[in-house]
Amino acid sequence: MPPYSISDDLILLMAIFNHIISILYMVENTHYIAKNIILCIMLVETLLKEVAIMDGAYISAFNILQDMSRNDIEVYHYCDAATFGVPPHRHDFYELYCLLSDSYTYHVEDNQYELHPGTLILVPPGETHWPELQGPPRDIERIVLWLNPEFISSLSIFLPKTLGAMGSNLQDEHLIVPEEKTYHVILNLLYSLLYEKNRADADSQYLCHLILSQLLIHISRVLNQRTKPQEDPGTRYGEIMKVHEYINAHYRESLSVSDLAQRFFLDKNTMTRQFKRIIGMTPGDYIRRKRLENARELIRQGYSIQHAGYSSGFSDYSAFFRAFRQYYGMSPGDLVGRSKASRRQQSEQESEE
Repeated sequence: MPPYSISDDLILLMAIFNHIISILYMVENTHYIAKNIILCIMLVETLLKEVAIMDGAYISAFNILQDMSRNDIEVYHYCDAATFGVPPHRHDFYELYCLLSDSYTYHVEDNQYELHPGTLILVPPGETHWPELQGPPRDIERIVLWLNPEFISSLSIFLPKTLGAMGSNLQDEHLIVPEEKTYHVILNLLYSLLYEKNRADADSQYLCHLILSQLLIHISRVLNQRTKPQEDPGTRYGEIMKVHEYINAHYRESLSVSDLAQRFFLDKNTMTRQFKRIIGMTPGDYIRRKRLENARELIRQGYSIQHAGYSSGFSDYSAFFRAFRQYYGMSPGDLVGRSKASRRQQSEQESEE
């Protein structure tokens, strides 16, 4: 059992408040009471943030590999400057991103959103996303929730309409902008997940699944009621996004920056400069990262290192090996070992269940 922290009591108190509100909203003439409880929750949230940062409770070390080790859900509470070093990347799982401090632009594929406290981003598996931050590096507080797609699919028996709405509404829009009271309910549920993660007793997994079901229902309601924001009118942005989209579709092929400039009738230097301004890196670096991410996924699926490199667009194995080690801090062979260990651990968890 982890050591006691006052954060435990604060999060448990918010979880209790959340369940009371859920009941009150189903009963007539109790909305006034629910509104006052929400004000109490906002106060507890403020206290929790201050206490959690002071004693380090629930604050996670940044997961640099960006890989899930569990087969259901993982939740992290970050308060660091690691966001400034995050390049465009993608996952094979859902990611819910809840910003608690600061504000900045967040990209998902060809879309960009203004993210600030009170809004969330939900990114489906396989879609490239990255933050675009201005100013000097600084600590940014956020909660990140990872959802295994196979586990989410297993919930369709109990939540068919909810999961169906999530799938259809996420095709063109990823930003979630709930009403204030709904946002606080969602935030409380995320804190409840953090509480159960830290508690980690025999019942925590089942409670996490129940909490997640409530969370998905609230998110689905917001998705069904939202309106689409205005698109960026900048023509230069549109041109660069076409280049970005082309790279996503053809990075496995022989592709150079000169080829891209010629194809889209752009000056090579101008395209490189604008691409870096909007995407956060040069076209050459972006192509390399796309290839490395694809190679990593192939290796994790059990393909040979050579096949993963050549199938991802690397024509030279030595260059692939060096780039992989530089980007991930490990060799492709090290990833093979970790992937086997992860599959073995998952198999043991399933056998225990």
